[in-house]
Amino acid sequence: MKKNQKPWLALPLLLCLLAGCGKQEAGPEQQVREYYNGLEHFSTTATVTADSGVIMEYQLAIEKTPEQSSATVVEPQEIAGVRCVISENGTKLQYDDAELETLLPAISGFTPVDCVDGLLNSLAGGVPTEWGKEEKEGISCLALTYELDAEGRAAAKRVWLQEDTLEPVCAEWFLEGDRILHAVFHNGEKDGQTEGAGA
Repeated sequence: MKKNQKPWLALPLLLCLLAGCGKQEAGPEQQVREYYNGLEHFSTTATVTADSGVIMEYQLAIEKTPEQSSATVVEPQEIAGVRCVISENGTKLQYDDAELETLLPAISGFTPVDCVDGLLNSLAGGVPTEWGKEEKEGISCLALTYELDAEGRAAAKRVWLQEDTLEPVCAEWFLEGDRILHAVFHNGEKDGQTEGAGA
């Protein structure tokens, strides 16, 4: 009788190992997704450098809500006030006798005015192809890479988030292996995080 009982005694242990006993702690990439899914409002300024063979630098004031996002040019002064509004209805530039020219392909999420909006969408809903921990700008960061197809072109986004707060420190965007955009973030404000996210 004892011999017949041994497999049944081992079965609960085996099922426990297969299913995972207890609740496992969320990994950093899952915490990032939960954190950015829980944001109701995001605002920051960012210095965005575009490289199309010609280097162009912009300082942008960025705001994102569930309804729409916007990026307003602060510098250079010649085009200050150019505003790009991004919503479900598409992207719309608003300006008075000024135009934002980057010399880059007009690929959604890979232009200076909408790259941060696309990055936030990736953080909230994407699954990183790789992640790790690195120091950037003297700050301990989580580094995440998102690889994707951008209108038929191989693309990637790499972002460094402050490890303790998950706020963006800097990011890079690539098309066909070439870095076309780089951003450094300043003075971010975020509201409505999911409880416990970013811990």
